Amino acid sequence: MRASRSLASFALNEFLRSRKHTFTQSSPRDRKARKESRHPVVGQTNMNKHVFIAVMLVFSVANIDSAQTRKAVSPPAARSAVTTDHRIYDEGTPPALPRAGGTFADSTFGTTILRVTDESDGTSCSNFYSYWQTFNLDSTRLFIACDTSPKLYRMDPNNFKIAGKEPLFDRPPQGSGYLSAEDAIWSGTSANELYGYTGLKLYSYDVASKTYTLIRDFSPELAGYLGQMSKSLDDNVFAFTKKDSNYKPLGFLVWRRDQNKILRNTNLLNFDEVQVDKSGRFITVKAKFDRTVDVQVIDLQTGSVENLTDPAPDFSPGHSDNGRQVVVGYDNWNNQFTIRKLTTPHQFQTVIGFANDWSQANHVSMLADNEAWCVISNYTAGNAPVGPFRNEIFQASTDGTQKVRRLAHHHSTYRDYWDTPRADISRDGKFIAFTSNWGSATRRDVFIIKVPQITP
Repeated sequence: MRASRSLASFALNEFLRSRKHTFTQSSPRDRKARKESRHPVVGQTNMNKHVFIAVMLVFSVANIDSAQTRKAVSPPAARSAVTTDHRIYDEGTPPALPRAGGTFADSTFGTTILRVTDESDGTSCSNFYSYWQTFNLDSTRLFIACDTSPKLYRMDPNNFKIAGKEPLFDRPPQGSGYLSAEDAIWSGTSANELYGYTGLKLYSYDVASKTYTLIRDFSPELAGYLGQMSKSLDDNVFAFTKKDSNYKPLGFLVWRRDQNKILRNTNLLNFDEVQVDKSGRFITVKAKFDRTVDVQVIDLQTGSVENLTDPAPDFSPGHSDNGRQVVVGYDNWNNQFTIRKLTTPHQFQTVIGFANDWSQANHVSMLADNEAWCVISNYTAGNAPVGPFRNEIFQASTDGTQKVRRLAHHHSTYRDYWDTPRADISRDGKFIAFTSNWGSATRRDVFIIKVPQITP
């Protein structure tokens, strides 16, 4: 049964990963072009087929494993400490929501949750992705999107309150279009500075003074567009997907700022993504390199390249996020998250395993400075047997002990990609942003979990 279960999980994860696309405050013409080019490799008919296959595989797995369903534990009456066991807890009925700006307690684990958006903000509000930051350096600002328009919020982290909101960009940089908001990234050194691109130009944007600074124009070296940006924590090494005039991925670009040097300008067929680690020394590249190799780890300092296989022996990281010279990612074959050092990427250990519950897809975030814990957000498509951590946002230790901190159920009913939570954590580790439709078929909202601060 392992092959069928891993195929279901893999298909669902890969479909969901392919759904990422860009929000900008662009013109209607630009938005139309971006909408039509969100899936440059696979046409809409094939994409619908992938949805059908992925969901049907999950349903098939549910039928295979139905005899293994375990009884869920009812939520406890009250909790005075963080839940750290691996038991199954009933998700229950979603709690009634306050208006935007109000807080409430998670009905299972007791954590405090802030509702960021409601009907006054739009119909579909969301954070972007688990490895793209919602929060700035000191958690005093955050940005999200509502009905495709990016919004900047001021937050009082001490009192856990929203202090104000406004459009993220009041205008585009002179002579350019609006910056891509989906993969705009907060500076690792300045609380006011945000990095983003438009076309082939990389900018920094001061959200306080609302001023742009052109960092680099790549048009002398490239044609087409940039996409899916990542960067090192010191704002020095940047990596991008290269796209042609039709937004089809062509490969990747890596640029080092202090030397104004392009470190990699690589064309690749069947390219997925590239991500710089926090140190700026390593990149992880995902593409179909050959029949078994789908991830490369490249040391930008030495130039060495390590090929990771999927499946054995490497069980390469699927959905993943890079820390400081480490990567935490999902193993599609053994139903677990693993961690590996990028200096020795063929060696790995288990972060958390989900045993026989193959019904869950997930995302992982390593954005906190404290990398002893990662954040995992699970979500489920279809009616499958309930296992531990179903539809939960939780922290898992990265030391191989499989310790957990259970935080909240997100109560999002999966219908399409934007219903998934894609939870991401703040630099200080105190806040986690996520998206949920809260069981609704007509709207989505953004929420923030206040993470209990306990000693490791």
